[in-house]
Amino acid sequence: MTTSTNPNGTTGNGIGFWKVLGIIAVVLLALAMVGPLLKGLFWIALFGLAIYGGWMLYRSRSADRPNGPTSV
Repeated sequence: MTTSTNPNGTTGNGIGFWKVLGIIAVVLLALAMVGPLLKGLFWIALFGLAIYGGWMLYRSRSADRPNGPTSV
């Protein structure tokens, strides 16, 4: 079985090595930039959730709300 080659030395069937290497490099760079961003957003969201939970507890304990939950 013989394969024909293009003038530049490639076989011409499928994606070239450099294209695959470039795609891998772009994906790794994107993950390197998105990873720390998601890690920072996680802590900001966790802090915001704690503030929101505290505010909801404060509102449920306030006596000036007539429709709030009653204590036993």
